[in-house]
Amino acid sequence: MKHSNTNKDIDRGMSSRRKFITKAAAGGIVAAIASKTAWAGGSGSATGCSVSGNLSGNLSQARDCTTANIKGESPYIWKKVLNGSRPQPTSEAVTNFKWKDVFDETRPPFGFSSKSDKTIRNFLISSRDYYYATNEALVVAYLNARSGLYPLPNGTSESSARAYVQGLYDDIDSGVFQESDVVDAVRATY
Repeated sequence: MKHSNTNKDIDRGMSSRRKFITKAAAGGIVAAIASKTAWAGGSGSATGCSVSGNLSGNLSQARDCTTANIKGESPYIWKKVLNGSRPQPTSEAVTNFKWKDVFDETRPPFGFSSKSDKTIRNFLISSRDYYYATNEALVVAYLNARSGLYPLPNGTSESSARAYVQGLYDDIDSGVFQESDVVDAVRATY
């Protein structure tokens, strides 16, 4: 009888450890905040780096998505980079595009649908006129992806970074993810 209780205790302990490890891994990997479409890559199937895979806890297909290789810059740093008071964080230079040039005319800023002509710097932390956490998170995700700080399967090209954040935008807009989930996932990278 004691042997049976010991096995139950071991099973319970293993289950708790598995849950902890899964949550810890998901928390770190969610930081990758990859769109399903952007991470689909060459094999045709999304990896555990996708927001949906990470938020569901399905890490069975996780590839090299450790927190060690997912470290982005904050809105504060990007604001300085975009206004020229701080050097680019990587050799992949980013510039201060208009919102519509990154997200397309069909994806206006959340909460400010008439502000698509504003530059992306306007949506970062210190400009309270256009501040909205979701817009800021999307801009930061774009800048981190474009600069190579978020590894994308198709590289750091402009089109890859745009497809990545447009996918995130569409996932929020269609209700696949809550705005707060994406904001939290982006913030976890800096």
